[in-house]
Amino acid sequence: MATEHEHWREQTDIYALGSLDGRELEDFEAHLATDCENCRAYLREAHETLNLLHRSLQPRTPSVTVKTRILQQIAGEKVVPITAAKSKETRRWPKITGAIAAGIIGIVLTGIYYNHRYSVHSSVIDLLRDPATRDLPLYGTGPTPEAKGRFLWNESGEGHIFATNLPSAPEGQMYAVWTIAPQSPPRYVGTVETNPKGQGGLHIKTARGDKPVEVFAVTLEPAGTTAAPTGPMVLVSKQS
Repeated sequence: MATEHEHWREQTDIYALGSLDGRELEDFEAHLATDCENCRAYLREAHETLNLLHRSLQPRTPSVTVKTRILQQIAGEKVVPITAAKSKETRRWPKITGAIAAGIIGIVLTGIYYNHRYSVHSSVIDLLRDPATRDLPLYGTGPTPEAKGRFLWNESGEGHIFATNLPSAPEGQMYAVWTIAPQSPPRYVGTVETNPKGQGGLHIKTARGDKPVEVFAVTLEPAGTTAAPTGPMVLVSKQS
């Protein structure tokens, strides 16, 4: 039974993303119709997480290096020559080849984004399902009193931060995320980037600390600051 539900659990995550189709979709919906409470609970958690993730995940334009490598791989593939092609067809072939290449690139780059999105989505669901994970509200302070957020944290060193109403950092500055344990200096765990709507997020994976974290904070820092916070605090897990 445990093995069976491990299979359905994986299918639940994919179903929540709208990526199940064909026979797998039919089988999963038939399973849901059996009133399986475990899978219904998994699905509710998956939908709750997606409602949060769509605010924090932003499509990124792949680097020129990635695009170049994909084009080089396509160009390096062996192509069977067409010796009896008509002149009209010969003129059309470069256009068709270009369209196919563009389509392949689009599929690959889209896949990179959605694979990343699915990976983060699954990781957040795992955090929510772990009883040891804390779910803490974040409060706006200093220059951003209207900002809000949530911080999921597991003492294994994995976590996820969601931020809303947090304006984009000024040029040359960044929003640095810190974890603070008792009698220990703040520990830099990453940077939150926000969209024009003030929504952003970050999935965190770092080494387990020696002491349990008590406070989570986000500060506005000069770009590249990772040793210790020097700027104003914009989000914190404890209200002053």
